[in-house]
Amino acid sequence: MRIPRTVAASAIAAAVAIGGSVTLAAPAQAAATTHCKTSSKNFDLPGKPDVKVSLNICIKYTGSSGGYRHYKAWVNKASWEGNSFYIGGKRFNDFSILMRAEHGSTKVENCNYGICEERSVSGEINDSNSGSKTFATGASGYGEAYVKTKSKNWTADATAYVDIADDGKGSKAWGLTGTSAVS
Repeated sequence: MRIPRTVAASAIAAAVAIGGSVTLAAPAQAAATTHCKTSSKNFDLPGKPDVKVSLNICIKYTGSSGGYRHYKAWVNKASWEGNSFYIGGKRFNDFSILMRAEHGSTKVENCNYGICEERSVSGEINDSNSGSKTFATGASGYGEAYVKTKSKNWTADATAYVDIADDGKGSKAWGLTGTSAVS
């Protein structure tokens, strides 16, 4: 039953007039549904100017249906800054990011039959001295991890696999810093 505004206001005024107090509850704030985290690293490139790369990863609670909660983890943005003017060539043979969503020891990656979908940024980084690339979510699905679960409090984490051109060392793993949990 809905109480008219004038009746509610009169009741509050009467309670205050006889020495009582009234506590009004503020509307509850909605919990954040997206958390992001940026990790940065300087790369020493043989025979080329060094470059600093920053990667921003995110996790989002996208809603619920059928008693399940849905989350998405993705590479949101890559940015890079060279130390001096770069006139071309290849900095990286490969620079790929494998995303995962995590809940405690449970890890979810976008893998099927042992093949994982990774977001590659080597083309973008090789093409200019500095710049950035923001990735639209859902455009290709690459570099995204989806979760359908009954559990709350998921985080995003990722590993970048970096193969520096001309260093002879092959691919190395760079563990990014994970996000805080989204309920």
